[in-house]
Amino acid sequence: MCGMDSLEPTLGFLEAVARLTAGPVVKREPIPEQPRRTRPARLPQTRADRHAGRVYLHGRGISSDTLDRAERTGFLRYTRGGVLFVGRDVQGAARNVTQRLIQPGPDDKPKRDLAGSDKTDPPRLPGNPRVIWIVEGGVDALAAQDLARRRGKAPPTVRVSGGAGVRCFLDHPTVQTLLPRAEAVVVARDNESTAKRQAETDAAHDLQMARIREPRGDCADWRPPVGVKDVAELNWREGASAGAGPSGSALASPARGR
Repeated sequence: MCGMDSLEPTLGFLEAVARLTAGPVVKREPIPEQPRRTRPARLPQTRADRHAGRVYLHGRGISSDTLDRAERTGFLRYTRGGVLFVGRDVQGAARNVTQRLIQPGPDDKPKRDLAGSDKTDPPRLPGNPRVIWIVEGGVDALAAQDLARRRGKAPPTVRVSGGAGVRCFLDHPTVQTLLPRAEAVVVARDNESTAKRQAETDAAHDLQMARIREPRGDCADWRPPVGVKDVAELNWREGASAGAGPSGSALASPARGR
């Protein structure tokens, strides 16, 4: 009973127990609960929605072949008045859905994430696993594959970050697995309209690249030619100049945005 003797040598057993049990009670820290994973609602898709969405994307310079492949993989869906770019978890469930409006009104936000979307599950357009492109938007992803095919290359696997300042998608288990195995990872940059915005966007992309280098050691970047906004506009311009695509007459002017 060395613990009790240390209180007072002459203290009786019962009194010693009473004093010990009267001390402060050690409270256990509650185990933090993992936040419940949310899931965006599945918007209905009709045949008319698909037709309207494909007409819109053809007008953005995207080929039918790329659209067909994107639909089969679950990356691309359609809903009334918009196209949907879908990010899925390892079980294939939709976790991140970005809606791009086909004809936004003056007060509409052309692009938005559906409620319940989780940016850590980025939309992924499957392609050559040895070459991975990181782009900001869904139309950029489709355009990157079109550009590769036009150049006679296997279309890359493309991940949609959701924006230059977004990096949480790099923590996705699939991303962490694929990045070190790839022969090349490329971050697609944009040309901005002002020097201030250009500096901000470049700095954000630099942080993305630094994060990518952590698991693999290197990361390349790509910038469109002067006067071209992004990979989507470059693809549109090349397609328009070649008169390619089932809607060549629709390629009269590029629609800005991703």
